[in-house]
Amino acid sequence: MIEYINKVDYVISEWVANNLRSNIFDVIFRVITELGDIYFFILILMVLYWVVDKRFAYKFFFAFLLSAIANSILKIIIKRPRPYHKGIPAVGGYTSGYSMPSGHSQATGVIYYTFRYRYGYKYKILNHILIGFLILVPFSRIYLGQHYLTDVVIGTLIGILVASLGFKLFDKMGDKEHLYPLLLIPVIVLLGIIFFNNDYSNFKQIYVAGGGYIGFTVGYYLEKTYINHNVNVSLNIKIKKLIMGILIIVGSYLIISLIFKSINEQSLILDFLRYLILALEGSLLIPYLFTKVFKE
Repeated sequence: MIEYINKVDYVISEWVANNLRSNIFDVIFRVITELGDIYFFILILMVLYWVVDKRFAYKFFFAFLLSAIANSILKIIIKRPRPYHKGIPAVGGYTSGYSMPSGHSQATGVIYYTFRYRYGYKYKILNHILIGFLILVPFSRIYLGQHYLTDVVIGTLIGILVASLGFKLFDKMGDKEHLYPLLLIPVIVLLGIIFFNNDYSNFKQIYVAGGGYIGFTVGYYLEKTYINHNVNVSLNIKIKKLIMGILIIVGSYLIISLIFKSINEQSLILDFLRYLILALEGSLLIPYLFTKVFKE
């Protein structure tokens, strides 16, 4: 059965590569695929957290990070090679790590569920946009030769499922949603110890997700407890906050990356620290600066 599925997957990927690719589609799908990347998630998260709804932003973050950690562990367990290892040419270079399930597709599933859950019943047009998003991003992974059909289908379904379970779990926390997630931090640290490995490309995402989870969870707890910056401000102030916050985050990312790469370009520990620092900055330091700059 598995051999048959692998064969069908290969035939589909080969057909897409031989019949659908063109220079213009290469550009279009390389852009579309970025909508399932971690940087797009970070952008959405910061917008929600800084100027829309902090609790809902953390709820989104909680579900997304659970999904990302699950994705990394499943890839390590399944160890399916990517299509270009089987002769399917990739567009735009090669992606490190294993193929099953697709991380971009899983992220897309989480984003789809999140915004359908929150806004889908209020804005009907959004449902159509989200469905297009749910189809195009996973398809882009097949088109670019990074994943097979089953990778993206299973990844998308896992993303939706984990988001649904994550939201239900989060809702059960009530007004202590800033406390209970702290209990997962020892588990994250334990996973980091268990999965510590010299195979950087296949274990990187566990450390990125772990650092991000710890940093944002601690930052959210401290921000809610001691700072409590106000998101209900004028549109003009919201725009200023976003510009200020994005400039700080991007600048910090570039500086930290430059420093860490000069030490070691492929270090799981440094990747963990990089995203821990940036998550703390986005969830705690920048909101604190908002209260000072905008006199909240």
